[in-house]
Amino acid sequence: GEIYPQWQSIRSIKDDRGAITHFVAVFSDITSIKHSERELAHLAHYDALTGLPNRPAFDRALGNAIASAAAGRHQHCLLYIDLDRFKPINDRAGHAAGDALLRQAAQTIRGSCRSQDLAARIGGDEFAVLLLDCPAASGKAIADKIVRAVGALLFDWAGQTYQVGASIGVTVITAAPASTLG
Repeated sequence: GEIYPQWQSIRSIKDDRGAITHFVAVFSDITSIKHSERELAHLAHYDALTGLPNRPAFDRALGNAIASAAAGRHQHCLLYIDLDRFKPINDRAGHAAGDALLRQAAQTIRGSCRSQDLAARIGGDEFAVLLLDCPAASGKAIADKIVRAVGALLFDWAGQTYQVGASIGVTVITAAPASTLG
């Protein structure tokens, strides 16, 4: 009564004159193969550590946003985020602590955005957020919200409490040449 992916192979059986008399079908359960394919497809688009989209996925979305802005249809904001004081924590507490902190920071950044926005980990302790259909003032407000949220993070590891911050650059994506907000 279950539905599962399968590989089917059918062979014909012939008699002495070469006429087909029977068919034999062999079915193989390929659930594990399909699971592995889905996992690989996911990893092609998402960061394994944080679960956020990865740099190539972000680059594709950014290209689409630039094209829509160039056509004069939309205005977007791009946020580039670098975690402050991350390296000393990673060096002192170890990479497992750094990984846990990156996961927590990623959740905080994603949670500070609107549902239609795309937050991605683009490398190391660097994140980017694409704020779709977002005027400059709203983009700056969301960037400020992220700075406050990341700054409020208290990261506990092995009896030690650490605090990071975030530096954010904001740029507006329009049909006009790029501009940077202060």
